[in-house]
Amino acid sequence: MASRFASMTRAYPLVALVALTLAACSQEAAPPSDDATSEPSPAAVPTPGQSMPATDAGKTFPAGTWEMASSGEGDGLFFGVTEGEPARIHLFCPSGGALLVNGNSFRPIGSEERMSFGSGATVVTLVADPAGDPDRGGVSGEWTSGGPVPANLGAILTGAEGVSVSYGAQAIALPPVPAATAELFVTGCTD
Repeated sequence: MASRFASMTRAYPLVALVALTLAACSQEAAPPSDDATSEPSPAAVPTPGQSMPATDAGKTFPAGTWEMASSGEGDGLFFGVTEGEPARIHLFCPSGGALLVNGNSFRPIGSEERMSFGSGATVVTLVADPAGDPDRGGVSGEWTSGGPVPANLGAILTGAEGVSVSYGAQAIALPPVPAATAELFVTGCTD
């Protein structure tokens, strides 16, 4: 009888641990707060050098600027970070026609073949190249569907939700490209 009692007392901690684990897994998520759906006040509009206010998705954009660089090789658009945030996006349209998107902070995933590029509900799928860019590293994606660039490229760049690139579970979210800069880039990519 004593040995049965001893084995049962050794089993209690195991049973308690299993019960606690199951209880922790069954907890319901907290309801979303009303802050996620509220519009930012005019006082929340950022000034240069400050982070953008949270978007509808709860993202905060790093401070920085979109800059364009063109040459005989093609047109480039990149986000230059000024707050020390390592996430950068480089977009490039070679003169022969195409759209390449590079996320230099992305780490290659051998089984991942797609990269998403978009703004809000406007998203296109790119073919991922885990080798990235020899100069920038990271992972690159190329537009390979219908035409040299997505027809909605301008809408993606200027969307109010900002520009987003995701690869596997990795994502980079940046503020919208200013309309004049986006127009110059799209024109350079399509002429």
